[in-house]
Amino acid sequence: FFSQRNNDGSVQLEVNGRIIPANYSNFDARYLSSGNVYTKDESDNRYVQNIQRGAPVWPGKVDEYGPAEAPAGCFLTQARHDPTTAYGVTFAYRPLQMWVGNGWRTING
Repeated sequence: FFSQRNNDGSVQLEVNGRIIPANYSNFDARYLSSGNVYTKDESDNRYVQNIQRGAPVWPGKVDEYGPAEAPAGCFLTQARHDPTTAYGVTFAYRPLQMWVGNGWRTING
């Protein structure tokens, strides 16, 4: 057993083995009561549980300036040759969707 009072008023306690306090009131006060914590369901509703691609969007044929940038949260899923356009390319993008809580949410912005 070792005990030391520091210059700042704190106490350092070291022991080799177990410490069993006689009074837990100060110890228990450091933790949240059961009404102030998340339940398992509330915790599960706060993180991404699955990812999927949304429906494809075909923004139209490419003109001389090329394709516009896909919207935020979307990614290119198809680019193909199209001989009916001046530059021979059409493309598609899809939004990225995530399952959070109890439903699919589309990533945007």
